[in-house]
Amino acid sequence: MHLQTLRAVALATIVLVSRASAQEISYSSLIKPFLARKCAACHQAQVKQSDLIVTSYADLKKGGRKGPAWVAGEPDGSVLIQYLTGKMEPRMPMGGQPLANSEIEMFRHWIAAGAPDDSATASRAVPVARKPTVYSKAPLVTAIAVSPDGRTLAVSGYHEILLTSLDGKLQGRLPGASMRIHSISFTPDGKTLVAVGGDPARMGEVQIWDVAARKLRQAIEASTDTLFGGSISPDGKLLACGAADKAIRLFDIESGKEIRKMEHHEDWVFQTVFGLDGKRIVTVGRDRAAKLIDVESGRFIENVNLLRDSLTAVARHPKKDWVAIGGAERIPYLYKMDRPRAMRIADDSTLIRKFDRQDGPILALAISPDGSRLAVGAESGAVRIYDTETGTETAKCTGHEGGVYALAFAPDGTLIAGGFDGKLRFYDGKGTLAAAFVAAPIEVARQ
Repeated sequence: MHLQTLRAVALATIVLVSRASAQEISYSSLIKPFLARKCAACHQAQVKQSDLIVTSYADLKKGGRKGPAWVAGEPDGSVLIQYLTGKMEPRMPMGGQPLANSEIEMFRHWIAAGAPDDSATASRAVPVARKPTVYSKAPLVTAIAVSPDGRTLAVSGYHEILLTSLDGKLQGRLPGASMRIHSISFTPDGKTLVAVGGDPARMGEVQIWDVAARKLRQAIEASTDTLFGGSISPDGKLLACGAADKAIRLFDIESGKEIRKMEHHEDWVFQTVFGLDGKRIVTVGRDRAAKLIDVESGRFIENVNLLRDSLTAVARHPKKDWVAIGGAERIPYLYKMDRPRAMRIADDSTLIRKFDRQDGPILALAISPDGSRLAVGAESGAVRIYDTETGTETAKCTGHEGGVYALAFAPDGTLIAGGFDGKLRFYDGKGTLAAAFVAAPIEVARQ
């Protein structure tokens, strides 16, 4: 069956190429999928053999150790063609069957036409051909977002986002390609919902939804591994997210176009957050750093924190350029984004305060709309709430079975927590459990 599938894919490619003129060869629909099947295993950011990455147009164009992959309009003088034909060794794909002449001609035609990039204009909002997920038990919750008007709760499911009212009534289901959604955000006007996720070791995806129409406007595959920690700029125009390939990506929400890819981290990037004016972002990852980055240029400014242990969470104060960070060390820290004096290496001069050590690694952070409370979710299953001004613990929210992966405050200050056991729990300002429900519709097995 696998061999038949491969033959079918090859035949489809041959047919498409035979029908296409030089001007009709599409990077997004022909070249990129072909590279993903044949070449990406060895030439992606995580492996990068011969310093070549083929998972994006920009990286492919840049080429590897032998220089740029092509000379526009000159296929025979292009390194890419020379490797595919065996004029340069080793012939590609290395260790695999040489490409058929028709497959090589596809690349020749494309390069002869100038190797155009149609990624930005290609249709991305392709409906997902799959039936709604049937749940026999509650799926773990990895992302939560509350609409600005406080009426709708968006919750991660399996291959979908679930929309409910805050009292648990299902309002809609938004199916997508990503197996797991790692972050969900509403734009400030509440009209657009942006989700970030993917499939481990396969693809990272950004989904942009029209909330009222329940319509997928854009589905953007941006990586060969999962994306994490999406955040929206205060003006609602930009999305920043991290990734397992160590990069930070910046997207224009209206067009879905990737504006910039920034490679300032040395390991996975788990979360991002914009500053108050949207001109800077703070990103955290497994390399222990909370990095401050200029949005307009993509320039790395400095590390906000003193490096201690890997970081998984960041949250910004709603009224100040303060950020809370936390991770494997189990201790939440509150930092200023602006350094009060000249920078020092491994400097901690931006530290405002250090909070209590948690019972397990920190998985999620959230700051209340008025900025007075910091909520900390941990692998131990408890959510502890602190006064941000004094650092005093004011409440401990319990009842979770397993880790707490997602936290969000509603506009009225209600804290919503979700995690391993799939239940959403609502806590008042004193940390008292007010309500709990499962967002996913559970189908009871028939006896």
